[in-house]
Amino acid sequence: MSTSRTIVVGGGLAGLSAAHTALENGATVVLLDKKPALGGNSVKASSGINGAGTPAQQANNIIDTPEAFYRDTEASARDLARPHLIKALTDHSAPTLQWLVDTFGVDLSLVTRLGGHSIPRTHRGKGGAPGWAMTSALVKALEAKSDRAQIVKDAKVVALLKDGGRVTGVEYEVGGEKRTEKGAVVIATGGYAADFAPGGFLAQHRADLTALPTTNGDHATGDGHRLAASLGGALCDMDQVQVHPTGFVDPKDPGAKTKFLAAEALRGVGGLLIDKNGARFVNELDRRDAVTAAMQKAEAPIRLLLNSQAAAALEAHCKFYQSKGLMKRYENAAELAQDTGLPLSALEATFKSHQAYADGREKDPFGKGNFDNATYTLDEPLLVAQMTPVVHYTMGGITVDDQARVLDASGAPIPGLFAAGEAIGGVHGRNRLGGSSLLEAVVFGRIAGKSSTA
Repeated sequence: MSTSRTIVVGGGLAGLSAAHTALENGATVVLLDKKPALGGNSVKASSGINGAGTPAQQANNIIDTPEAFYRDTEASARDLARPHLIKALTDHSAPTLQWLVDTFGVDLSLVTRLGGHSIPRTHRGKGGAPGWAMTSALVKALEAKSDRAQIVKDAKVVALLKDGGRVTGVEYEVGGEKRTEKGAVVIATGGYAADFAPGGFLAQHRADLTALPTTNGDHATGDGHRLAASLGGALCDMDQVQVHPTGFVDPKDPGAKTKFLAAEALRGVGGLLIDKNGARFVNELDRRDAVTAAMQKAEAPIRLLLNSQAAAALEAHCKFYQSKGLMKRYENAAELAQDTGLPLSALEATFKSHQAYADGREKDPFGKGNFDNATYTLDEPLLVAQMTPVVHYTMGGITVDDQARVLDASGAPIPGLFAAGEAIGGVHGRNRLGGSSLLEAVVFGRIAGKSSTA
């Protein structure tokens, strides 16, 4: 067992996982977060966490393996796939979910299928957003370990300390004063999907996206990337930014730069996407990049429809979205048509053809193969929301190996420096599968926490 000290920069799910794992390996921990509350973007994650070969899958008679999960992830990453990182992600998935269940009592008993997955493997619980359930459980558990874990909020790390070739700690600002902390460092600061500043990472690498809204909190500005790069840490795939197809357009503030995410799970349970004419235009469960591209070609406004069965499958989500005014309930399709100007005849045609595809009488022209809660009728209640693509996730980031060690431009590890979560790059290649961001946070958070104590 180690008697070392680990400094974790960032209090989202990756940082919390690193902190708990460092504690499990005998270290003492200081967790620094620049915001007044922990959680980062993790608390907002609403679709679930992937795992292959889990007890929950077995209970639902779902046969899955890390190898099948690897193949789906590799196909999604395409030519930027990095086998060693994908293998770390997928091999650790089931034990990682078990750690969350056994150690923190997180409910991950429900399993659904998201876009790009050949098998249902995205886990969540019976309550609200799974990101909140996991993150809040880990925060509570860390706060209870105050004898060995110190949490400092409103603390902005401004520099990494180095002695010889090794990272030995951090310098940070809190309450107007500068402080230093010594130990191995885990960077878990999230991505750069809210870095809209002139000359920021989005402007440098994806200027075409700077006009889009984002789902990210204002903390996601690539701080950790800059810290790692300041000591020679290499960055990779920085132009690979995931635009999520479905962000809510708030009728009260349609031009807002920050949007609520419409969870991919809404489409996973049977939600339909229709254009301004009431017609479907895409396989709702295709990869995120493919759905986004189809939405950008379709005639706006784009709407998401849920029938009663789909809404019941995600009741907590839908109640939350309705309470925020993002989703509206209509008693029937005629009421929807009257309110929006959608042609009732077009809705009827869309519902009938979708039923024919679900029944196998006809083949869906968009390639949809999974039809949960597929029956839509004109005379039942509908939940409806307007959708827009949103900058959601940055696949690029700090270059690490499968031990979560930060690498320099030559591929050599920088001693004493580790990274995890959305701050790292290369795990997802060109496209991240839904349910793999929370998984990446915990898997590489755990790896980084362990490596930091070695």
